[in-house]
Amino acid sequence: MADEKIKNKNRLVDSNGIRLAPTPIRNSDYHVLPSVRQEFVLEPSLQIDEPRDEISHEVSTTNDFQPKVKDKNKKWKRQKRGKNIVFGAIMIVFTVIVVLPYILAAIGQEASLPIKYVPTELNAIGNVIDAFKVSAENGWASGAVKEVWLDAVPSLVLCFGLLFLVFNAIKSLCALLGAVRPVKYIANAIVYLVCVLTVLVIYLMGVNLFSVAQIDFMDDFLRAYSTSELFALVVLAIANVIVSMICTLINKDKLGYIG
Repeated sequence: MADEKIKNKNRLVDSNGIRLAPTPIRNSDYHVLPSVRQEFVLEPSLQIDEPRDEISHEVSTTNDFQPKVKDKNKKWKRQKRGKNIVFGAIMIVFTVIVVLPYILAAIGQEASLPIKYVPTELNAIGNVIDAFKVSAENGWASGAVKEVWLDAVPSLVLCFGLLFLVFNAIKSLCALLGAVRPVKYIANAIVYLVCVLTVLVIYLMGVNLFSVAQIDFMDDFLRAYSTSELFALVVLAIANVIVSMICTLINKDKLGYIG
């Protein structure tokens, strides 16, 4: 036989002397090694590389720090009081400038200025006082009472806005007395501006029920600005909002580092 195998005690080879694979041993003759388990501790980490094109920010200093409530000291409070006094003085002066025309008109005074600073037709305080007088004389029941109050609707709208200017004046006085917390004036100034713009819309539309004749925006408001009561009221109201925003935003209270 060509592939006759030659066996001996220690090895298994073919006729050419090439060693053959050993005969598989029986299952009962081998041993299984015990399983080995090794525990690895995983520690997650986060690494963020800075972008190469990122612009480096300036280093924050102690001047950028606004203390929290518990960290406020006497020096910080003095600085806050000083700011409140300065901006409170500015606001009370400008509030007086806006309210003064109504007071002068109520007492019958005039002012020589490039604009119609003291109103005549829109004498809000005087018109409301006259409406109360007419109502009292007629016993609050006649047709004249209804008519006079309808005519006073624009003045009532302006008086409603003046109440919020009075609130700003009270806030300004509190600031002058040394308030530590920043005083905000924007909301009240905006309410007054809305009231003035409402009256402007009434005049641009012309409402016969309120005895208001329609005006032209270009001819009666812009071109005739020097004699237009509405123009002066709108300009002063807008300027009041701007000043209020400046006094409020500059004196804004910030806590922690300014990032």
